[in-house]
Amino acid sequence: MAKSYDLIIVGAGMVGALSAILLAKSSLRIALVDKHDGDYRLSTPPAYDARVSALSSQSKRLLESVGVWQGIPHDRIAPYDNMVVWDGLGEGFIDFNAQATAMPELGHLVENAVLNQQLMTQVRRLKHIDLYLGDTLDSHQLSESGVNVELASGQLLQAQAIIAADGALSKLRTENAFETVEWDYGHHAIVTTLEIAQTHENTAWQSFGEEGILAFLPLPSVDHRHFVSIVWSVPPKEAESLMALDEAAFCRRLHYAMNRRFDVLGITQERQAIPLRQRHAKHYVTAGLALIGDAAHTIHPLAGQGANLGFADVKALVEVLEKAHRRGEHLGASKVLRRYQRARMLDNIAMAAGMEVFKRLFSTQQPLIVQLRNRGMMQFHRDTWLKQKLIARAAGISSFS
Repeated sequence: MAKSYDLIIVGAGMVGALSAILLAKSSLRIALVDKHDGDYRLSTPPAYDARVSALSSQSKRLLESVGVWQGIPHDRIAPYDNMVVWDGLGEGFIDFNAQATAMPELGHLVENAVLNQQLMTQVRRLKHIDLYLGDTLDSHQLSESGVNVELASGQLLQAQAIIAADGALSKLRTENAFETVEWDYGHHAIVTTLEIAQTHENTAWQSFGEEGILAFLPLPSVDHRHFVSIVWSVPPKEAESLMALDEAAFCRRLHYAMNRRFDVLGITQERQAIPLRQRHAKHYVTAGLALIGDAAHTIHPLAGQGANLGFADVKALVEVLEKAHRRGEHLGASKVLRRYQRARMLDNIAMAAGMEVFKRLFSTQQPLIVQLRNRGMMQFHRDTWLKQKLIARAAGISSFS
């Protein structure tokens, strides 16, 4: 006998778990499926996890609304109220400050593992969610009238629709022939955590130069010791060379790449090199299936908006499904799911396009373009109104429309 649900969510990462929590609080019956066992083994500070997310004010409010944010230990959250971006090949820079928009902060840095753990803690408290962890989809059938799923364990499930939150390499997206627009960024992102000699000043620092695109992201200090998470985007061959360096040589390269702003004392987490690829599904939905988060779109990490775009997808999809449920509409109907697609596609495309232009502009070292972008950065830095608009957009306060 198949177990019956309103919705089956595949993928219990940040996006899938938050979707499950919000939908279950609307009394919808949820099956949450993931190959992971749902247990996150956290490192002990100062050995912070190498993968972190920069969360906007809107994302924070969404997490607060379901009690997740309140459960994250304060010593695992790093607020930042300033962002400094500069051109390593010139003198152009832009300084974004929360005080200019009367905001308490620009955002918060949280380790992915910490956030995932707290989300799963909340998931396990809700009676309307059944967990199928350590399991995967073996087969599925989609239709306007409902979906049927068989898990690798042999368990049969049925529901009105499936939500695909199974990441950038989404099996559900591939198996259901969703067309995508995608290309390789020609960059690998090296991520790790570092101890630095100077305070990071609760500031996110980002440099664009001949050493690539390098972000120093603040982490909580411990006993007057200062730590940052880095995302260093460089061409694949350069990434290979950097990964081959010993710790001392790698730290010296970082010191140079950040224009000697910080003395790097050491690496506190193993380095990882992650290939970067832009990907956007031409459609997010079909009868009985909706793609959210990285299953629908991935962008360059230089703006730190990946998690925020995923959470915005969650918010839009949950609102659509809640309204449809109140009206007595079938949740997997194409006309229902297309409302979510209309709500999110324009913003996601605009963000992806903006990141591509930004990446191309700052990847070139042609003297004329370098000179023009330095002038542009200085002019932008002096334009308080434009900076306020961009900060509001990044915080989720306004939209491209």
